[in-house]
Amino acid sequence: MSINRNPFRLGVSGSCFIFTMPEELIVAAYRSALQGTLEKFDDRQNAMMVDFMRDMMRVMNGMDEISAMECYHSTAWDNELILDVALDNPRVEFWSVHAPYGLYIDPSSPDEMAREGAVMSYCDAITTAKRLGAGVVVCHPGINRRPDVPKDVKLRNTIDPFKRVADFAGENGVKIAVEPLPKQEAGSTLEEVLWIIEQVDRPNVGVNFDVNHLFPPEAIPGMIRKTGELLLSVHISDQDGIERHWLPFQGTLDWKEILAALTEIGYTGPLMYETHIHDVSTCEEVGKPIVENYKQLIELAPGK
Repeated sequence: MSINRNPFRLGVSGSCFIFTMPEELIVAAYRSALQGTLEKFDDRQNAMMVDFMRDMMRVMNGMDEISAMECYHSTAWDNELILDVALDNPRVEFWSVHAPYGLYIDPSSPDEMAREGAVMSYCDAITTAKRLGAGVVVCHPGINRRPDVPKDVKLRNTIDPFKRVADFAGENGVKIAVEPLPKQEAGSTLEEVLWIIEQVDRPNVGVNFDVNHLFPPEAIPGMIRKTGELLLSVHISDQDGIERHWLPFQGTLDWKEILAALTEIGYTGPLMYETHIHDVSTCEEVGKPIVENYKQLIELAPGK
């Protein structure tokens, strides 16, 4: 079976390029979400972000092996400027948009302001996805920060925000993919994510399965099979029982079994790389190792 005949294809998350982004922009974006200021980039920072986005899209569009991408959405920057760059004759498919994450963007929080911030930000990401033609918005159900309340309270808090977000997404032809996180957040296990989805009870809500966010590594293929038809998207990176975001083959995940499990449940979306590429200074230095790694990974696909 050739690369073109197997059911998988290479997708790349914009977050892979984080270490080539000017540090000032990284700090400003995190501050906007985490401190609750919702402050915006100034004109100079927006211009820097446009330059970064243009360079990233040049690399994404210039590598034939990359067929899809996930865009990270932030309330900090001028979204229209960024979308203009992204939509300037793209070759890659915009598969998904990752909604913001932060202390005041938390659907599990006992703080109403944080829950409403999540609804606002997630709906903003849905609007961005519709503009890009992306069919999936990835959302975290909680964050690993104070206030510290019992897990069952956090889980129950997520239901109303996600129902409202899912209804808005449905009106716009978008699906919501709930992604687990591996600490003490609401939705830190697959069982919790599946419980949230069951309670929300909307046909356009499923799972973004991040193989780096669930443990132990040897259980991942079975978890994929358990997710089944609820699987909407997949984040790819390696781990060793701790969240690492390594390239595949740098950790202990059984990639042959993972690809077999994805094939068994009929997943046909992209394998969306969400890896941390360190010690790089250009976007090309990010894209090349991902492409080479994918060529090695796909050799393990069933039928090869």
